[in-house]
Amino acid sequence: MKSSLYFLLSIAIISVLTLSSCGGEDPKNMDNGPSSESSKPKAKASGSSVLKVGDKLFNLPSPLETAMLIEEVGGHFNESMLNPIVDAGQYSVKTKQAMNLGVYGADLGYCLIYNQSQKAFTLLATTKKLGTELVISPALYKGLMKRFEGNMENKDSLLIFVSELNRLSDEYLKENESEDLSAMILYGGWVESLYFVSELSKSLDNDALRARVGEQKNTLVNLIGLITQQNSDGRFDDILASLNDLKASFAKVNSTYSYFEPETKPDQKLTIIKSKSSVELDNALMEEISNKITALRKNIITTSAS
Repeated sequence: MKSSLYFLLSIAIISVLTLSSCGGEDPKNMDNGPSSESSKPKAKASGSSVLKVGDKLFNLPSPLETAMLIEEVGGHFNESMLNPIVDAGQYSVKTKQAMNLGVYGADLGYCLIYNQSQKAFTLLATTKKLGTELVISPALYKGLMKRFEGNMENKDSLLIFVSELNRLSDEYLKENESEDLSAMILYGGWVESLYFVSELSKSLDNDALRARVGEQKNTLVNLIGLITQQNSDGRFDDILASLNDLKASFAKVNSTYSYFEPETKPDQKLTIIKSKSSVELDNALMEEISNKITALRKNIITTSAS
């Protein structure tokens, strides 16, 4: 498990440095959001998106990172948690396509963590179809799928593959002035990841899972800010209304957060997170948040024919 985390660190650093659309600020000025204090390099950014809201940068936790946590705490693979819509062609609206590309991306990482490479390959084909609909370069997927087939027995290589797929798709959309779709992909992946954690929490009472949910309090505020920036025409009003309703529940989470500037070591390509955070989340509030996440997710994956 730890070997996978450190193996992913190099691609994580590359991902952070190449997201030039985030303003090109140095990582040491990054508002990292809640995180635990540590003297070790964090693979937290493995596949994470570095986003700019207003004048601040923050990390949106990656679906891959969440899948790693689920495996680490002893959660077993549960295929029923994946998006049951296997025909991506049922999503015909661009916004739905983007959100579900994020959902399927989270499902892909979840499958790979548990060595479900055949299911992951099917999901990759689904993401290719959606990516093509969103005019993400077909050549990008063609090359990556060939690499995927050649590394299906190498878990570490496949995990790096997922990080690279996310990074390249995000870059392509932003370079082609489709940041609204990029935001929807991130939104879908975030909801799916949180859905995994909240569902597992129903059968596994684990402090790390509960903390992961509670830590999304600040992330949600930033995600709302990101989507608001892309909502000049009001088409994301319903999504923002639902997220603000979820925000009202997260406001009840007792949390403490102390920001300390990260220590960067360019020669080692490391960023050491020193901020501290803690959360308190009782069962009733956990259920309230879980129900709202489930509703958000249902709205995302439901097709017009459903």
